[in-house]
Amino acid sequence: MSEFYLRTESIKQADILDLSVVNSSDRNILNALKSNEPCLLEGSRGTGKSFLMRVAELELEAESDKNITVFVPFNMSSLITTDDDLQFYHWMLAKTLKYLMNKLRKKGIVVSGLTANLLSNDESDTEDGVHVSLKEIVKIFEDSYKGKSTLNISSLPDIEDVKEAIQLICEGNSLEKVVFFFDEAAHVFRPEQQRQFFNLFKDLRSPYISCNAAIYPGVTHFGDSFEIIHDCTYKKLERNISDSDYLQYFKDIVFKQSDDKLRADIDRQRDLFNTLALSSGGNPRMLLRTLQDLSKFNTSNVNSVIKSFYRNQIWVEHTELGEKYKGHQGVIDWGRDFLENSVIPRVEEYNSSRKEKGIDESTIYFWIHKDSPEAVKESLRLLTYTGIIRMVDSAMRATRKELGTRYEIKYGCMISLESSPHGESSDFYKNLSIKKFPEFGKNHASYSGSDDLLQTDDELQYKESLKSLLEKPIDVLVLLTPWQKEKLKSVGIQTIANLHTKTEDSLIESIYGVGPARARLMKNAANAELLEYISG
Repeated sequence: MSEFYLRTESIKQADILDLSVVNSSDRNILNALKSNEPCLLEGSRGTGKSFLMRVAELELEAESDKNITVFVPFNMSSLITTDDDLQFYHWMLAKTLKYLMNKLRKKGIVVSGLTANLLSNDESDTEDGVHVSLKEIVKIFEDSYKGKSTLNISSLPDIEDVKEAIQLICEGNSLEKVVFFFDEAAHVFRPEQQRQFFNLFKDLRSPYISCNAAIYPGVTHFGDSFEIIHDCTYKKLERNISDSDYLQYFKDIVFKQSDDKLRADIDRQRDLFNTLALSSGGNPRMLLRTLQDLSKFNTSNVNSVIKSFYRNQIWVEHTELGEKYKGHQGVIDWGRDFLENSVIPRVEEYNSSRKEKGIDESTIYFWIHKDSPEAVKESLRLLTYTGIIRMVDSAMRATRKELGTRYEIKYGCMISLESSPHGESSDFYKNLSIKKFPEFGKNHASYSGSDDLLQTDDELQYKESLKSLLEKPIDVLVLLTPWQKEKLKSVGIQTIANLHTKTEDSLIESIYGVGPARARLMKNAANAELLEYISG
């Protein structure tokens, strides 16, 4: 099978537009990301948030040389651990300014002495001086997980000085605005980080600055001062399997990365592809992963991969969140049990009864009362984060006019329960009705055991989990090749922490036969896999 890009970080900037497929819904999101209003883009893991932001960045630059776009990845947020109460705010500010300075240099835009002074409180009046100061602050923060760090943040500018400096840069260089794209905005299990991020997001508002950020559904904490209705444009990246262009859209995405043989196989057996596309529930990464796992494109292999991925693998990855973050393990495990042992059997029972009665009707939906226990709602929020379920609508009236939230179970998770998923898919999909669903009231018996699941000290739990994660062996990093792991172990790099502290130069020095190119490849692969693993 073809080898696919599963993460935007693996794609070269020059290849982004060639790989992009944009439908009307995507265009609506891109227009919001390119507008003067700040935009939050919500989507589950693997839906393409980072990719769309990269497309918006490239389109803005192509449309006008008066726009400066700055893409700021915040994936290292997992490792920030200091005694500074506003640690994340300060790190974000330093990192944002560092990436801004990098982009200005790349564009050949000169920063005046006055502007440099505004961007630094240590009285640096040169661009190089400011850049070095910011780089040092960012490095200290990102190494803070190793132990207590001595941080001198006095050189960080006030946010109002930052906005004034950006205004001067724009006016002095005939620029319209600086557009920031924040990726991996804050760690999903660190609510205080998220609140500080949205404070910065709001603080950066200016006629010369536009901010955009990618966030996850269900697990984002906005804080008391940030209001979605008033402080941003809010967009959801969802692809409804009932949309008329859904199947063609996903075929176009796959064809952008497919070899000739796979394209011919898909054209010849389009129904097989449709089953895989529907099973992904609108998630491009899941579709590409299941296609990549096929040894041969035929019915037997498609059925086997659907059963393996949607019966097992997708659930294992959800459960691993709890194993990584002990403070959330109870609610994560309970949520899985609730969905597998209560919700899905009820949905199956409904579908079976309709089939037995000869009624052409099926469902993948369920409804939860708005006053259900908080732990139940939290467990469902975490299931939306991993993409096993999707929130369709809230404040929806069901039987007896009670209010609640309607959810959609991943199509693949339902169809995989059949002996022949592909054989059942066509009729099952044709008969889907969003209006039919089992309901779970506010005191439903299946909520038993959800009491006392929620933890209160998120930050303490997180720090303990991070320490445990960093002590894990490098064998858990599945994207590193066996050869790479063997070479790393041969020079005493046994744990994730050992690997993260090594520089490219130290890898070159310590591992025989590893030159600069391969050392950088190993280090980049290790960092990407490390941060993906830690971030859940």
